[in-house]
Amino acid sequence: MDTSSTPSLRTLGLDVKAVARKRGADLPQHPLLPPQVLAFTRQWLALGGKSLPLWSSFDLMDAGDIVPYLTILRCQPDNSFTFTFMGSAVSAILGEDLTGCMVSSRYAVWGDVDWYRRCKPVADVADIQLLSGAVNPPYTSAIDFIAADFPFMDDAGGGVSHIIGVTVAKLN
Repeated sequence: MDTSSTPSLRTLGLDVKAVARKRGADLPQHPLLPPQVLAFTRQWLALGGKSLPLWSSFDLMDAGDIVPYLTILRCQPDNSFTFTFMGSAVSAILGEDLTGCMVSSRYAVWGDVDWYRRCKPVADVADIQLLSGAVNPPYTSAIDFIAADFPFMDDAGGGVSHIIGVTVAKLN
């Protein structure tokens, strides 16, 4: 893990839920949001209705073509997070598979992304966070990306137990 440079993440002030509600599957294009983010937002909204979806309601198989763009992190009681799944497109963007790695305030940066900055607000606020950033994987030029992180409640409804991220490289 290289922490010599601080990765830059920018929070985007776009209401991804409102955009997903207005733009159905018949209008998958949006100038700022990749279709994968919109599709997963619609799935997340359908799972939760008017509240946050329960983790037990999510089935990875239902994500279909979006699976390569997903990361799944389990929230730990000590404010750390563990990667339990990383899709192939995200691994390709980062230049490594982070499955099994732990994210904490001390070990925040993995694959050139400050994952703690991505996860902690989502777990604390229990709402979607939309970010943009860039990574510099080995042997390639910089890759810009858009990411949306989605909270899922534990089955008892007591708190956020998992965060699913959708990370998509921007085409320049």
